[in-house]
Amino acid sequence: MLPVPSHAVLESYAQELQRLWLTGKVHSAWSLSLLRENFLSEQVVRFIIFQADTRLFYALQEIGLWDWRDGQLIDWLGDFVSKAQERIAISHVQLSPLLYNAIYHTLSVIVTPQQALAQFYFGQRPALTVEEFRFYSRYVVYFEFIPAALLSYARRQGLPVIDKSMWQEKVPRILQLYKEETQEEIETYQKRLLESMTQQKWEQIEQHWKKLAEEREDIIGSVITEDSSTTDVLTKNLFGASAGEPASSQVNPRARNPLLSAIDYEPRRLISERFQPQSRRAETLKRFDLETLPIHKQFVFIQRIFDGDPMAFRQALDKLNEVTSEEDARRLVQTLVNPKSDPQAVVEFEKWVISRFQN
Repeated sequence: MLPVPSHAVLESYAQELQRLWLTGKVHSAWSLSLLRENFLSEQVVRFIIFQADTRLFYALQEIGLWDWRDGQLIDWLGDFVSKAQERIAISHVQLSPLLYNAIYHTLSVIVTPQQALAQFYFGQRPALTVEEFRFYSRYVVYFEFIPAALLSYARRQGLPVIDKSMWQEKVPRILQLYKEETQEEIETYQKRLLESMTQQKWEQIEQHWKKLAEEREDIIGSVITEDSSTTDVLTKNLFGASAGEPASSQVNPRARNPLLSAIDYEPRRLISERFQPQSRRAETLKRFDLETLPIHKQFVFIQRIFDGDPMAFRQALDKLNEVTSEEDARRLVQTLVNPKSDPQAVVEFEKWVISRFQN
């Protein structure tokens, strides 16, 4: 793992990136396409969208006309949220604090993935239903193989809940598996994410962090001043605690993330009450469902064929689900790979694709 800078250093660095990324870029309304054109990190864009979605769901929850308790409503609203995101229009003033929050927490995910993502999922409750966990996972791009592996495990075991203890038990093994299957150290992956996000070499980033630490060694933490009340609520919504606030701090119940069900329960009790083994019906599954592919194979295909981009891999599976014949699938595979793809991985990927038509 990379050396972890202090919160003050991450905050300062996030502020610098925020100012740099917004310099000379003023739009009356920031659409999803504008966010992606101007901010190269898809993870930052997803965390901006997450904050916007949080406001939407919070408003729906405040109306009090729907039952949010089991997470199914969140799951069903997924398509609606996706369509709403296509019509998003964030003012420049609104974007500034959203961007800061997104950059700060993206940096946190990169340098401390196990802890930061645990706070993202379990910052306000020790457990989520599988539906809630799946919904949250749509906002995770960096280290997305961690939630993907846990969802796969929960599905195989028939578990309706993913809790913090499962996270703490399984994530170290998932990270180790990543190293074994990709032959890439986690530290190398972290550096690659940072370099891609900032368009700087790791050596430059590291030196700048050291400089910031020297300049701000007596500063415990600072947050941007623009719309500070909104920033505080949104940051709590994002990871359960604001950037400079201990995770154990009490959160105002009215500021709780509405994407998390308001009901509290002990996960092991709920499992014992609700667990009912269900047969897996092949006819109800997509031919190229991500969860039908072993997690180590996902690692290999994402890293060696899709340039480490999990979204490109998922989009490829969506396209494959639209074809109806083995021949069409073979042709499509050839359009999905690029000259830089590992030939051996491409052969293995094509074999897997064809095997799905022979089952």
